Amino acid sequence: MDFAEQMFNKYDQDKSGSLQIKEVYDCLQSLGTKFSLKDIQIMVQAFDDNNNGVLDYNEFEQLVYILQNINNISMETVLFYKADSDRNGVIDVKEFMNIMKSLKVAMPDQKLKSYAIQMGADKDGITFGNFTNLITKIKVLM
Repeated sequence: MDFAEQMFNKYDQDKSGSLQIKEVYDCLQSLGTKFSLKDIQIMVQAFDDNNNGVLDYNEFEQLVYILQNINNISMETVLFYKADSDRNGVIDVKEFMNIMKSLKVAMPDQKLKSYAIQMGADKDGITFGNFTNLITKIKVLM
């Protein structure tokens, strides 16, 4: 049994086969992370691929994989690596649109796309720094 599976089984307290936000929060706190409950809610939204409000094992495993492979552990960093699906180190327009939709950012698609292009997503891509600055700003709206 790997680490993610051990943690999942330990914190799936109701044995539902999924982790609710509070269970994810408790799990990550036990690992020494300093995420706020709001950060956890945002990350659950981002990793909840089937939009059921909880993380099943595969969704949780993605989150744990990213946490195990980054140095700067912050909610913004986790979201960057979730968004960067092709793992090229920058966010393109499609990746930007996907992460914004998963975060349920209430903005029309055309406006989101325009914003991504303004940030350079159609050229060299949105860098880590620009992405984390943006997430910090829109976190207030979530």
